[in-house]
Amino acid sequence: MYVIAQVCLDLFLSFPLFQPGIGEEIHAHRGGDNGSGRTACIHRGLPVEESLQKFENMKLGKYKPGEAILRMKQDLDDPNPQMWDLIAYRVLLAPHHRTGDKWKIYPTYDFTHCLVDSFENISYVVSALQCSSRDLNVVCSHSLCTVEFIASRQSYEWLCDAVDVYKPRQSEYGRLALQGTITSKRKLLSLVKEGYVLGWDDPRLYTLIALRRRGVPASAIISFVGGLGVSTAGSNIQLARFDQTVRSYLENNVPRLLMVIKPLKVTLENVPEDYVVFVEKALHPKVPALGTAKLAFTHTVYIDRDDFRIEDSPDYFRLAPGKTVGLFQAPHPITCTSYKTDPATGDVTELICRLEDGSNGSAPKKPKAFIQWVAEHAESGSPVRVDETRIFHRLFKSDNPLAAVPNYKADVDPNSLETVRGALIEAGFWTLAKRAYGEAVRESHDRTERALAENATEARPADPDTPAVTSAQLVGKECVRFQGLRVAYFSLDNRDARIACLDEAGDVPAGRRQGDYLVLNRIVSLKEDSGKSA
Repeated sequence: MYVIAQVCLDLFLSFPLFQPGIGEEIHAHRGGDNGSGRTACIHRGLPVEESLQKFENMKLGKYKPGEAILRMKQDLDDPNPQMWDLIAYRVLLAPHHRTGDKWKIYPTYDFTHCLVDSFENISYVVSALQCSSRDLNVVCSHSLCTVEFIASRQSYEWLCDAVDVYKPRQSEYGRLALQGTITSKRKLLSLVKEGYVLGWDDPRLYTLIALRRRGVPASAIISFVGGLGVSTAGSNIQLARFDQTVRSYLENNVPRLLMVIKPLKVTLENVPEDYVVFVEKALHPKVPALGTAKLAFTHTVYIDRDDFRIEDSPDYFRLAPGKTVGLFQAPHPITCTSYKTDPATGDVTELICRLEDGSNGSAPKKPKAFIQWVAEHAESGSPVRVDETRIFHRLFKSDNPLAAVPNYKADVDPNSLETVRGALIEAGFWTLAKRAYGEAVRESHDRTERALAENATEARPADPDTPAVTSAQLVGKECVRFQGLRVAYFSLDNRDARIACLDEAGDVPAGRRQGDYLVLNRIVSLKEDSGKSA
């Protein structure tokens, strides 16, 4: 970019501007507040040698921000404001995340947009948020902008023609907005800096890295965008529609595990303490390819606290004193005979139940409902205890945060992040996690190798400032996804979760290691069934 800027100076296509109050000066030359005639900057006619030296001084850091800029020499008589000598370079004394303090000047979007598209040999520029790459982790092959950039097309083409480089075609599509959230980078930056969210990848946001961290698959996002179609009109889509698309994708692509969010201990009074029966269950009833898992059913199991109620009612079908329920894929139902409470709080701490296996000579009762469970069986590593289960609710209270008074920050819900500690999952989680992560690593390696081979046709000198493409950029712990039966869809958090067995050799049995910290993110809730009784 710097070399191209020097070429522009050589060809009298740009000029530097040096004086205090640059913004006010440019505004005045463009007609000021009253819209009077446009005038040329006094620096527009500087000799090339002097302009090149001043631009070099900008690069060397001899000017402070706001004291010097480089402007393109366009057409002040053109009615399009995007042709009124746009800024190409400005001084910015801020460290770059790749090059550190090496550069003191940086190019603008108006200068780099068309040139980068040209260098990357973009054959068709789709300017819209309603376009997506084939994967979130692959550099998009299209230039993305919205219909407000239609006026910029003229300057886009002007600069390509001026420096005699290949000129891609640009088209503009409508902006995609989601109700109940914001996508403005400036507003998101304010939320990040002021601590309303945990960072750009906070799963309550709808940035790509936030959706990735939450566990939303790239294919689900592409399916959502593809279902909307393309238009020059803006789209304002309900979040529920996005959630349903994600849910539909996960429904047929991830395994299902037994899980209880708020465990309540259940002791079976009519079986010995060493009682154990192994049950083989499908990881997905409709997708045999996902395989099976073997579960231990023992003297002590855990159910979800929300599946028990002291006071029974005719429209309640789950567990209560004297009531029978089935346990998903367990060999027999159970009946609650009594319960224990905490004398200080009155909370129920344990249920005493009878296993309805017919051993008392009577036919087992037929349950009206089935609930999830996880057994206690140390030998098989059951249950898997989750250190944190993070449930992300909507960040904003209303469908239109921008209408909030005094501003959108007043609409932030302080309770939008719920953290539950101590949830339990069946022991098959470890094997599932290691297999899913291993498959994702192998796939990302293959994709990276193919991409490098496809782009190796033209030898280019190594640039120390350009990061190397690695397969690690395509895969993270968020690829471990599952449905907690009757609960929600979850994934591993790709930042805070620590699971050592994921990086161990494939023949090493999976399981919890010392120092592991299991963090799950809720991707999306299960579809509500309005006809189902509580």
